[in-house]
Amino acid sequence: MRDARRLTIVLVLAGVLPACQREKPVPPPDAEAAPASSLRPLTSRDRSRPAESAAPAADASLPPGHPPVDAAPPPGAAAADMGSVAGTIAVGPSLQSRAAGGVLFVIARSGADRRIVAVRREDNVTFPFKFAISGRDAMIAGTTFAGPLEVTARLSKSGDAVAAKGDLEGTVRGVAVGATNVKITLDTVHE
Repeated sequence: MRDARRLTIVLVLAGVLPACQREKPVPPPDAEAAPASSLRPLTSRDRSRPAESAAPAADASLPPGHPPVDAAPPPGAAAADMGSVAGTIAVGPSLQSRAAGGVLFVIARSGADRRIVAVRREDNVTFPFKFAISGRDAMIAGTTFAGPLEVTARLSKSGDAVAAKGDLEGTVRGVAVGATNVKITLDTVHE
């Protein structure tokens, strides 16, 4: 009985293994045919290419009835969501030599509980740098962009949004939504 089982297993393997070797491998997916991601990278939209600034095409991966990604807010959205904060970021005199290179993050936090409301990532900046941040920069859809806000500018040497040793940072507190002349000075070094 045992020999019969062994013989059966050997015969099955003898028939399956050659078939596996004749099978052609699946070709790698065509990079050009890959669908465009519906997620927007955390980069400056102000310097986007003209094709990117056009209205997005309908995304077949979204469920039926889903609003288009990056669409205008629905009618009746809170006025605070449409506000923005703008100003200038400069580097403190003693830190000028450390301000070359890196990625600038502008972070708006709720003044009440320091919850992050919006974040902007800016590449290849020169100082002084004019910035604007609004509810469109919210990391989570539906986040209310309302003040007073704490606005932080961080020049990250690593390019990572998390503060690290050597990053330059400056913060302004009590900023009202709609403010257009906010001045932030990078005057602190993370140790």
